[in-house]
Amino acid sequence: MAKQSTLAFLLPLLLVCAAILAAYSFLSTPSEGAPAGSGGISLSIDGRPLVSGNTATLHAVSTCGAFDVSLDGAGFGNGGPLMSTPFMLEEGSHSFFAQGNGCNSTLDFTVLARECGENETITCQKDNCPGVRNCFGGIFSDCALPKKVCSPGEKVGCSTNGCSFGHITCNPCGTGFGQCLPDSKAGNATCNGLSSSCN
Repeated sequence: MAKQSTLAFLLPLLLVCAAILAAYSFLSTPSEGAPAGSGGISLSIDGRPLVSGNTATLHAVSTCGAFDVSLDGAGFGNGGPLMSTPFMLEEGSHSFFAQGNGCNSTLDFTVLARECGENETITCQKDNCPGVRNCFGGIFSDCALPKKVCSPGEKVGCSTNGCSFGHITCNPCGTGFGQCLPDSKAGNATCNGLSSSCN
């Protein structure tokens, strides 16, 4: 009876121990759904235009853990999963390389030579009209024309001397009108009730 009582007590205890061991074995087994080194690294630069002497910022986002970044083969920094690091731009072609746990990424970019200083302007021509190019971030903008105030060739009536009438014509660039020219078909004007040339 004593042996049967002891077996009856030990059997449930052994079953509990077996269940615990099975659970531990299952939980300690690596998941096949997320292998080491899965994911990637995304690299981007803001601060454009990329001109020598300006400052830009490298942004990196990793889905494969920590990573190291080099610029033209030299150590630049590290991060994981995020990184945002400013740097000074130098003229020429360059390359960022990010290396993580089983993943990597490369970003090639070109830095332009500085053309001008801030607030510098130069004159230019566009469609035979005078304009101006403004410096922005070390690079000259496209040729910008003054705002048009009239349509090229447009004619508007005017008075040449207070009583003779003519017209003014919008210039070819649309930026203003020319001199008031007498209307050749107007003939003699009448001033103060008298037919005269207003002299």
